[in-house]
Amino acid sequence: MGLIRRMVVTTARGDFITDLDIEERQIVGALCAWLGLLPDAGIYIDGELVPDEVRVAIRFALASETAPSPAVQVAPVPPPEPEKLRDYTETLQRAFDDLRQGHVQTLRDMQDCARRFSEMWLERERQFADEAARQRELTGKSLADVDLLGRSVKAVQLEDVIALSTARSGARAGSGDRITVMDFIGGLFKTFTGEN
Repeated sequence: MGLIRRMVVTTARGDFITDLDIEERQIVGALCAWLGLLPDAGIYIDGELVPDEVRVAIRFALASETAPSPAVQVAPVPPPEPEKLRDYTETLQRAFDDLRQGHVQTLRDMQDCARRFSEMWLERERQFADEAARQRELTGKSLADVDLLGRSVKAVQLEDVIALSTARSGARAGSGDRITVMDFIGGLFKTFTGEN
């Protein structure tokens, strides 16, 4: 970053317009811009008025840039020969045909690419659906196996309970406290008749 200079712009009568902090390398561009916009403006750089000879040089440079350049005389171009014109026409026609064929081929290639992409996408979706169905079937089998295992555990627990109660019944039978069929029928009779 270069040295920063202070630029103050005033009207020709000395009324304040603006003040700017600009780099030293941008001073000439800023002077040209302000003098192009307000030719009679008072421009001060670091408190010093821009000298008249600098202002005249900048105005001269601006005037030479905007002055019209002298017209250049060009000899008229003769019309092309009919044979050359035919050659040009045929060349342009071949170029446009090649361009059109290239465009058509590009469209065909894009269609082919889109078709192959669609087929690939559909195949992937089919594989995904097949895998999902296979996983669902395996999950169903696994759940059935877990259910069967749970039932087997319950059956073993029931057998253990029956074996335990049979062992207790056998222990009671040994003590002479056995229930007979007659005891069972008598109990039912008492229950229905309400006897004590």
